[in-house]
Order: sequence, then C-alpha cells, then structure tokens
Amino acid sequence: MASGAQIHIIDEDFRRRAEIANRAKSQAFHAEIYESCAEFVRYAPKTGVVLAHDDPEVLDGADLVSAIMGDGRHLPVALYSVDPTPDMIVKAMLAGALSYLRWPFTDDAFAKTFARFTTEGVARMKRESRYAEARKLVERLTDRERAVLMEILHSNSNKEAGQKLGISYRTVEIHRANLMRKLNARSTPEAVRIAIYGGLDEDF
Repeated sequence: MASGAQIHIIDEDFRRRAEIANRAKSQAFHAEIYESCAEFVRYAPKTGVVLAHDDPEVLDGADLVSAIMGDGRHLPVALYSVDPTPDMIVKAMLAGALSYLRWPFTDDAFAKTFARFTTEGVARMKRESRYAEARKLVERLTDRERAVLMEILHSNSNKEAGQKLGISYRTVEIHRANLMRKLNARSTPEAVRIAIYGGLDEDF
C-alpha cells in the first residue's frame, strides 16, 4: 500500500485506537479514528481502507462489515479482536472482510494486511464500482426492455424473442435499440456484460 494512504480505524477503546493510529503514522499512513461504526457511517468516507475492532457485544462482525461497506462504500475492510473465535472470523470473511487479525498484532501482520489491501482491495473496489454502475444502467430500463435484454442474454434472436414475449419482430427491434442506447452499449456483447454485472440474470 502506498505511503500516505488513508486508514480508517474504528475502535471503542481510545487507547487501542490511538496505539494503532500511531503505528500507522509511523509507517507513513494517514490515520483517521472513530469510536464507533455509527460515527464512521456518519462521516461516510469514500476512500481509504478500514481497520475495525470486532466486538460481538457491540455489533456482530458480519453486520459491522456490512455497515462499513454500505451506501456504495466499496472500501477494503479488515477486522481484529483480542480473542477471535473461528465463527467470528468466518462470519466476517463471508461478509466481505479481506483479513482478520488477532490483537495485539505485530508490525509484520499489520504490513501484510495492508499489502493485501493494495492488491485485493483495489481490485474489489474496481469490480464493485463496475457492478454498481451496471445496476444503475439496468434500472433505467422498462420492464419490457429488461425482458428483451434477457432474451439477448439467452442468445435468442429478435424473432425468437418476439415469439416468446408475444410481440412482433419489429417491436423487439425498437426495444433493443432503446435498451442499447440507455445502457450506452456499443455492441451486443457489451450489453450482455452490463446485464450480468447489473444482476439481471438473478432477477429473472
């Protein structure tokens, strides 16, 4: 991870978050601290990476990760806990956390975690951003245009789509032209890719 990168530290214990912040600063990272997930969500940062304390008595780890990544924030997240159970780790990872650390963690573990943020985190942010944009494009379509797009997704011709949907070949052509324009798709493969990224195949 590049020097000067932003790290958001969420921990209800001020001594622990101060220690982590100082460790981050000693490695030339810019640290922002929050005493709760609610405070983090209130500020809603859009960039950086997140290191959060997992305390089941405050908030379940899966819910914590979901809250951090909510509202279009596709930030890389790692959790840590004094004595994490296998169940806590599995829940966090399934919810989208990239890593889970045991506190107190070593400088080496800290460095390895943020090295993962550089590769996996950046790739995930790009992927999630692409999915979010595709979903917005798909939401612009009418129900009929979505139905026609599904037929395209299933490799059906305009004639086959018309027969299945009970509309004329010409009407299919009109809907197809409209959906291609709304999706900003320059080709059929691009429209199919947007449909898949936008989750259209899951909705029908």
